[in-house]
This record gives sequence, structure tokens and C-alpha cells, in this order.
Amino acid sequence: MRVKIAFICLILPLAFSCKQSPSSTEVAEVLESILQNQELDSTLLTVYKDNDFKPIWVKSQGLNRAGEAYLESLEEIVFDGLLKEDYLSEEEAKLLAAVKESKDPDIHAQLDVAMSQSFLKLASDLHLGRTDPASLNIEWEMERKKPTVSYQEILLSIADGGSFDDKLDQLRPENKLYKELREMISSQQTDEQGERFLVPVFEGKIEKGDSHEAIPAIRKKLLLLKDLAEVSEAEGQVYDDRLFEAVKHFQKRHGLIDDGVIGADFIAAINYSHQDLISKILVNMERLRWLPDFSETDKNKVIVNIPDFHLYYMQEKDTVLTSKVVVGKDYRQTPVFKAEMTYLVFSPTWTLPETILWEDAIPSIKKDVSYLAKNDMKVLDLQEKEVNYKKINWRKLEGKEDFPYLIRQSPGDLNPLGKVKFMFPNDHYIYIHDSPAQGLFSRDARTFSSGCIRMEKPKEFAAILLEEAEEWDEEKISDAMNQNEEKTVRLKQAQDVWILYLTVWADNGQVEVREDVYDMDRKLAEALSLPLSEYFL
Repeated sequence: MRVKIAFICLILPLAFSCKQSPSSTEVAEVLESILQNQELDSTLLTVYKDNDFKPIWVKSQGLNRAGEAYLESLEEIVFDGLLKEDYLSEEEAKLLAAVKESKDPDIHAQLDVAMSQSFLKLASDLHLGRTDPASLNIEWEMERKKPTVSYQEILLSIADGGSFDDKLDQLRPENKLYKELREMISSQQTDEQGERFLVPVFEGKIEKGDSHEAIPAIRKKLLLLKDLAEVSEAEGQVYDDRLFEAVKHFQKRHGLIDDGVIGADFIAAINYSHQDLISKILVNMERLRWLPDFSETDKNKVIVNIPDFHLYYMQEKDTVLTSKVVVGKDYRQTPVFKAEMTYLVFSPTWTLPETILWEDAIPSIKKDVSYLAKNDMKVLDLQEKEVNYKKINWRKLEGKEDFPYLIRQSPGDLNPLGKVKFMFPNDHYIYIHDSPAQGLFSRDARTFSSGCIRMEKPKEFAAILLEEAEEWDEEKISDAMNQNEEKTVRLKQAQDVWILYLTVWADNGQVEVREDVYDMDRKLAEALSLPLSEYFL
């Protein structure tokens, strides 16, 4: 009896050790059972059904070529601001280790499903973004991009033996700016740029030729930031010509007035950290994943970049006009959205929006009823007939029910819309217009409006928009801008208008950085758990 038992004990381990590795058919049987008995993504189930439940990523005791390529790609997604550990959990890592030794088809099937789930999560994060802008309490009214590729088709292509090499590129935004930011992240990873080096804050300003104790620190930081090519040991505390040019270069890259004067704005801009810059790049990459591609089409387009305080008009990818703009104050922010410009209005009147009516105009009228006459304003009933404003008891007005009227300002030099406005109908009552307050365009930060966008070069813009209409020459445009009545002109072709919020990009190899004027970067960085210093710009 003992001999029999010993023989059986010998046979069993031998039989187990001789068991063959699971075949594709055996793994497929387990996959079918798993997928039909668990609540999984419908895309996943469809892909495996179309693939006859054959494994996509695994082979006997390991990964196939696609699986190996996918793991290698997870090392590269750091340049997209994504983390490998978000797509390769500890549990999946254990399955990866186990499958190399295991002959159990269950282990192979579990790993295959886990990798497919991981890929679909990565596909969505890479293509559409990790976060939903609607959850961030920001003025983001742009419709989020819809998928432009099929995750299902990509996964089936991989299952069919297609190369994995270009699959992630298909998922990344096609926008050229995204590619440039990704390259920027790659280069920044190996360039520390003086992580903890700060320029001391000081009172007043420094101009060329001045001597100041902060100059050596400024020189060192500009060298680290590559705005200054070299520093000599003999250079001391004098603000010399070479440093002056470096300061202007830095100012231009950061959207500051490039006058070479070193003051508070310069110090605030220069003291953000290297990690701050990386975080800024990463939030802009995430933002680009939300957006439909605004750069690649040949359609004419108007692009306003809020933090850059500039408007760019593009015809077939060529920028034919650049103009400074003024955007909304922090508490009356210009929202991010897309619309179509269909007409412009010369010598516009201005009907006061409710916010301005109740927060600005009516309090001013209560103090001095002559405010209306001084500002060339009229009170109209809801049928737009003029009302004698002197018969209204302004002091007793408390709410909208007490004031069934409009206040409208006539065309002219006092009108805050200036001589022309450019209309792209939208739910936010935002448009682009001229402005009598030309002095504001010389400021670094231009957040002074109540939400609409004031433009420094409206006449030039109108001329370009109407250049195909022979009757609208320069003289007629000038005449139309100086009338007592409005003149509406329909555009022959609608123009796409993109109001964007981008705070970092590349320009001829230079890193351009802008201040986070509406705290959108900061809120998104927090949502993505990205580190920021107290000097974050």
C-alpha cells in the first residue's frame, strides 16, 4: 500500500509539471466566461466578441508583441503629463509577474482583460483629458471635444496584429501646439533651471545704468533661464547693456512691456520655479485635450487668447492681423467659448447689460441724475420708445420690477464700444469692439472690461473682413465709423471665433509664458494634483 501511495505522489507532481502552457483557445474560453459574466465596458465586450474572444495582449507565459509595446509606451506617457502607475496598478503588475510562470489560462485571461481596460482608460485620458472642465468652477463654456477616433477600432487593429507604434499618436490631439508642449516637457525633464533660486524682492525699479545689489541674482537667474548667454565674473552690480537686452528678451517671452525696466512685474514673473513651469505646461496640455482642434483647418478664424491679451486673425493658417486686446476683469471674466462672427456694426449704440445697469449705472444716476445727459444716454421703454428720465423716481428703485426700461448710449466719442463692434451671436453677450480708452492697451495686464473684448486695431480688422466687398474702401469705413446712427454690415462669409485660455506655448524655439490671470491654471493643477509654489505665475 505504501508503495502505491508513493507512486501516486510521484506521478501527480510530474503530471502537473508536464502540463502544457495554456493555448490561445483555452484562454479564449476563459475570456468569454469572464466577459459575459461580469459588468464590463460595452466597448470591451464588443471588441472581444469581434475578435472571437482571443487574447489581445498575452501569449503563453508572457506578453505578445502588442503587450510588450504597450508596456514600453507607458514609459513615454510622462511627456503627456500622465503617470504609468495610473494605467498599471499593483494588481496588474502582480498578474504580469504571475503569467510568466503560470500555466493557468485564468491568469492569462485576467491579465488580458486588465490590459484592455487599462488601454481604454489611457485612450480616453489621452484623447479627451483626465478632468471635466465643468467640474472646475471656471468660465469654460467651450463644448468639450467629441472623440475623433474609435477606441474600439484601434483595439481591434491591435488584436488583428497591427503595429502598436502609432496608436497613441492617433489618440493625442492633432494640434501642433500640443506636439510642441510635449517636446517642451521632454526637454524640461532634464533641465532644472535653478529650481530653488529666487531673486530677492526689492522696492522701486532698476533702469539701465543703475547699480543695485539685486543685479547679480537677476543676471544668474536669466542665465539659468537661457535669456542670457553667459556671465562674466567681472560683471558686478551695474545694470549693463548686455543684461538690458536679456531683460527685454525675458519680458517679451512673458507678455510684459519689453522696456528693460526691472520692477515688481518682472520680479513676480522671474521667481516662478522650474516645477511651476512644468505644471503650467501640463495643465495647458490637458486643456488642449478638451478642445476641438482650432489650428489645423484652413477656415478663416479669429483667435483671442485671454491671458496673452491678443487677438490673431488667420486666413488659411497665415496670421494676417495681430492686435492687443482688453478682456474681462477677474469678477467679470471673459468666458472660453466658440462662436461664428456674422456681422459688424459701425457707429454702434450701447444698450447697458443688466449687470452694468444695476451695479454701475443706476447707483451713479441715484447720486446724480445728470449722469445720463453727461454720458449721452437715453431711457427707453421695452418698445424702445424714449422716456422722460426726469419723471422716474430713481431713488426708490430697488429691483428689476421697478424699472421696466432700457438705458441706451448713443454713438460717439463717449460710447465705450467705440466706433465699431464685431458680432458673433452667443449666449454670453460677448463681442469684440473698439474702445475710446486707448491708454489701457499700453498696460502689461489688460483685464479691465466687463467681459467683452476691446480691440486696439478695429479699423484695420474691419478693412480685412470687408476686403472682398468693393464698396467698402478705407474712406467709406472711416465715414461709417463716425455717424450718428448705427450701420450693420453682414459678412459674406462667417468667421470662426475661438476665445481661448492658453498660458504657455513655443514660439521659434522660445518658451512663451503668460500669467494665470483667472486662476484657471491653478484650479486645474489642483485637480490634477500637480505641485505649485507660492511664486506660481
